[in-house]
Amino acid sequence: MASTTNGPSHSETVIPPIEFVNRNISGQIADHLEKLIMTGVLKPGERLPAERALAEQFKVSRTSIREALSELESKQLVERVQGRGSTVLDPMSNTRKLAAMLESTDIELKNATELRESLEPRIAAFAAQRALPTHIAALRGILDKEEDENLSQAQSMRLDIQFHLLLAHATGNKLLLTILQFTFKCTEHVRELSHQTPTGRRISHMGHQAVFEAVSSGDAQAAEQAMKRHLADVHDVSALVG
Repeated sequence: MASTTNGPSHSETVIPPIEFVNRNISGQIADHLEKLIMTGVLKPGERLPAERALAEQFKVSRTSIREALSELESKQLVERVQGRGSTVLDPMSNTRKLAAMLESTDIELKNATELRESLEPRIAAFAAQRALPTHIAALRGILDKEEDENLSQAQSMRLDIQFHLLLAHATGNKLLLTILQFTFKCTEHVRELSHQTPTGRRISHMGHQAVFEAVSSGDAQAAEQAMKRHLADVHDVSALVG
């Protein structure tokens, strides 16, 4: 956990543990921290523990920590400043800038929706083939939170984005993850409509549940079909509300 030895103290950042599965230690640490940032466990502006503290927690060398943080810095997920440590950045900032360059027209929305409908079923299929137990546990945790009937529209949308980001993260393909983030911004209005009513939020949760069951059982074909049905349901709900 982060702490300061000089100057005023600040709230501590807790980094969940990681179970290493191969020799690429720095890559696994970077992947672990990236997942925490993408899913909102580590929030923009939050200070990461010092390199020495992270090395002690993960029981690895400071070189491995330094390499992992360097990879996150290259992806603009953290900012590293000498003497101040590493600060979490907004993982969606670059995709927001890119989306802002596009005209907000019905044609662009249609194109982004088509991209999502082409991309996400394959992401679900790959996730079914490649997801680790940690990914499955994280997805289950999101589903548990979605069962709260008192969720607001904003809370439901946030969990929705986390669910789909985790699926993409489970594929191990960073390009798929980046493209998916871009589609989120382009289809933000449609997503807002689909979570506007309790019925819409319940339908979204049911779709996630079906995708999760297929992914957790390792059934790529079922996962792909479940995602197609989920996206179709979201489209129908959005059209009714809109």
